[in-house]
Amino acid sequence: MSALTAITDLPISWHDLRHKAFVLSRHAALLMMAYMTMVMLMAVSQPAVAQDTTAPQPMKIGVVDINGVLGQSAAMIKIRAVIDEENQKFQITIEDEQSELRAAEEDLNAQRPILEEAEFDRRLQAFENRVIVLQQKIQRQRQSFDIALKEANDQIRQLLLKIISEIATEEGYVLVMQKQNVVLFETDIDISAEALRRLNERTKDMKITFTNKDN
Repeated sequence: MSALTAITDLPISWHDLRHKAFVLSRHAALLMMAYMTMVMLMAVSQPAVAQDTTAPQPMKIGVVDINGVLGQSAAMIKIRAVIDEENQKFQITIEDEQSELRAAEEDLNAQRPILEEAEFDRRLQAFENRVIVLQQKIQRQRQSFDIALKEANDQIRQLLLKIISEIATEEGYVLVMQKQNVVLFETDIDISAEALRRLNERTKDMKITFTNKDN
């Protein structure tokens, strides 16, 4: 048997081999095209992914010294001045009563040796009642001053909180903290000066009166 005869007698012919090679190369081309398409799609979608993972903007925070603003406000300074003036007037009105009580006490002590015990006890009780009445009057007046100051402070504080809220909205602050509770901060986030300016502007025409109940 010749070599040529042996080759042609093989189960797979040369024509079949060429056909299989063509099919395999076509499959490889298709696979390559699919791979390139996938790569291109990934490249196109990459910017969108990067955009979705963008870091959020930092939260804006402000600080304010509420007690400091109230203490420096023109309205609170006026209120304290009015209350101090009324307190001085009240002190003058009770000076005569205090002088009368001191004189009555000295007279009672001077007459004690010559008065009967029952009469002395009666006069002593009357004197002590006068002292109690004056003490109660002083206590009521002091409470009146304290209540007036507290009510004024509360009203102005509420106005200040409203002003702080307005400033926070205008500046885009999502949080405003008490200055005393912050250890370190940039001075440009301190809104105390602006809050004081607006508070003084809105209370400049405020009328301040005080009624002395015991006068």
